[in-house]
This record gives sequence, structure tokens and C-alpha cells, in this order.
Amino acid sequence: MGGKSRRDHPDGLLMKAVVFEKYGLNELKISESVPKSAVRKPTDVLIKVHAAAINPIDKIRLTGGLKQVSPEVTWPALWGYDASGVVEQVGEEVTKLKVGDEVYVRLTSKAEGSLSEYCVEHVDKVALKPKNASFEEAAAMPLAAVTAMQAFERLGIKQGDKVFISGGAGGVGTFAIQIAKNVYKAHVATTASAGEKTDLVKSLGADVVVDYRSEKFEQVLKDYDFGFDTTNESHKICEILKKGGKVVTIAGSPSIDEMNNKFGQQGLFVRFFMFVIKNRKAESAAKKHGVDWSYLFLSPNAGDLETLASWTEENKVKSVLDMAVPFESFQQAVDKLVSGRAKGKCVIRVVE
Repeated sequence: MGGKSRRDHPDGLLMKAVVFEKYGLNELKISESVPKSAVRKPTDVLIKVHAAAINPIDKIRLTGGLKQVSPEVTWPALWGYDASGVVEQVGEEVTKLKVGDEVYVRLTSKAEGSLSEYCVEHVDKVALKPKNASFEEAAAMPLAAVTAMQAFERLGIKQGDKVFISGGAGGVGTFAIQIAKNVYKAHVATTASAGEKTDLVKSLGADVVVDYRSEKFEQVLKDYDFGFDTTNESHKICEILKKGGKVVTIAGSPSIDEMNNKFGQQGLFVRFFMFVIKNRKAESAAKKHGVDWSYLFLSPNAGDLETLASWTEENKVKSVLDMAVPFESFQQAVDKLVSGRAKGKCVIRVVE
């Protein structure tokens, strides 16, 4: 695959981690000979990982879906972005965190992985975990919950607005419903299959639930202010919004503008590729119905994690876990994620 090897630990220490040596759904394995993460910069925080969560973006990365715009920096590559754990060491400029603090993080460097015994991150991306959340519950939060937070910030939701969230029983959807209902006091509609998933989203605060297997939400809902698309259905969501409404999506093909904002100005090949796969359905539907459509990439930061922790401690937000499995059984969580049938988040306990 090419690429450079991971840097050795200054003292030659090793750790256990889930790695992949080439792209493919079946390429993950546990290695016990990965150089341990280390504090190398004065702003670094070294975390002993207690729990990790996986997300759809992990699947996309594993299958090579990001290699054109964000290639792996080392081979074998470490895996996973969401982690919670205990601070083991801090750089000399770190003052807001100390050894022994219980923290959570969405990792930003592909040189690190959350399905590892240790990870290191810049202090500006790490926050104290909610006091009333377990390590497993905290690990489930960073990517999914902060994505929902940032989507609602872009939409500009306010009290009393009517908000539609597609895929309410998924990892992002379960957080989005709670934030929309308990923080913004919005009227919330969502989609879920009948039975357990409908019961789940109602328990989280959904006012209206459309069974997507027997009904088409675009035919039964109307006059909504905002839409949050987690299932690549933006073109349908545009149909149920008022003129001047907004849709934010995290599914399907990103816009070229959002790609440039996230990864910098892309080369000719990538720009052409993005033009070919661009979400024409969504853009056309938005124009037809007089609504605004945009794609959102997460921007990890400690400030949002701190806000999320306060909401959790105020019992406005909680994690929904489909499963929490031992490190050696990580493949069970991967299989459930890939199936698309998870209710909430799939978590791996790195420390039992």
C-alpha cells in the first residue's frame, strides 16, 4: 500500500490496537506490536483509552472511500475516531487538563486510533467527559452528538420550530432528536421502522414518527422549517419544507465547497470526481422548492464537547447503546455497524 511506518515510541514501548494493512471490510485485526502513542508536542494530551465507538465514517474509511482526499498517513493504519479514557500524560503547555482526568475526544489524526490502548490528541480537541456518563456512554458521544449540534447551529433552529430528522434510531439520529427537543424545544418528526425503533425514538422525544417501511414521509408531512438528513434523502426532505427552509445533510455526496472547507483546495482529479458524483438530486430539489441545501462535515473541538457534557449532566442528552463489547470481540460491533441495523451506537470496551 505504500506509506510510511508509524513512529516508534521514544522508549520503544508498544501497545495493542485494531489495525488494517489494506482497504477492505474484512481487513481489521488486533496487533500487539503497535508503537505506543506518545506526547511529542507541548499541547499534546496522552489518553489511556477505556472505551471506543465506531461510526459509518469508519466503514467508509476502511473501504477506501476517503483515500483520494484524505489518504492514510501510516501503514498499518489505526482505526476509530471516538474515545473516552483517562489522561496519562500532558505536554508542558497543557493547563486545563491534568493526569487522572476522565476525558472524551473525537480524534483528528489518522496516525491515531480510538480502538487502541492509548491515543494522543491536541488539548483543544479534548474535554472532561460528563460526570454522569460511563466511559462507554461517553465514547459514544463525540462524533455523533457534536455532528447533530453543529447541524442545528447551521440550521439556526429556535424554540417552536418544526424539525424533521431522517433516521431517528441511528447513532446521529438518537442524539439529534434529544438535542432538538430538550435543548431547542422544537417540534420533532423522524423516520423509524415499526416496533422497537419507533418506541425508542418516541422515548427520546420525537413528536411524530413515520414508519418508512409502510409510509413515505414526503407524502404525510408538510410545512416543516428545517430538515436534518442522516440517510441521504435530502431531495425528499426538500418537499416537506416551507419556502425558505433549510436542509443540512451528512449523507451522500458532499458539496465541492464543503470539501474545500474541510480538506483544502482539491486537485483537478478530485474536483472532477466530486462534480461527477455531486448530489444533483438534492440541489435540484432545493432549487425547485425554494429551500437551502448544504452538506456538513464535523469540526471537532473541545468547546462543543464541554457544552455536550453540560447538557448530559442536566439530563437533556444521553447515549443510546446498541451494544458494548470487549476489545477482543470488536468484530461484533463492526458487523452490527455494517449491517445498518444498529439502534444508537456500537461501543468497544478497551479496558474491562
